[in-house]
Amino acid sequence: MRPLAVERRSAADGSELLVVEGEIDASTSSRLIAALNEAVTDAVRSLVVDLTRVDFMDSTGLGLLLGAYRRLKRRGRGFAIVCSGGPVRRIFELTDLIETLHVVPSREAALRAATAGLPA
Repeated sequence: MRPLAVERRSAADGSELLVVEGEIDASTSSRLIAALNEAVTDAVRSLVVDLTRVDFMDSTGLGLLLGAYRRLKRRGRGFAIVCSGGPVRRIFELTDLIETLHVVPSREAALRAATAGLPA
């Protein structure tokens, strides 16, 4: 099992990017919780979570991401996930959350999806 690492990057337009690496489960979720709580603020315009380097994610991770999406949506903010394929993407497919959470294969597409419809 690889430990979970989360890197946070801020953009000038108020968008945030979280780059996640490792495995997301009940034993590693505290790092992701902390990063999401720091990123989901009133000041953030949109949030993109890059999961391309995540090897495994269970329902704990899915629940955390869904919660962040809901908090941002209530505030009129954007959210998207970068996940190109493999078992992590399969979780989004099985739960029918691909469209809801804007799960896309590249950062560029995620940035567009997260900011689509937001005021300039």
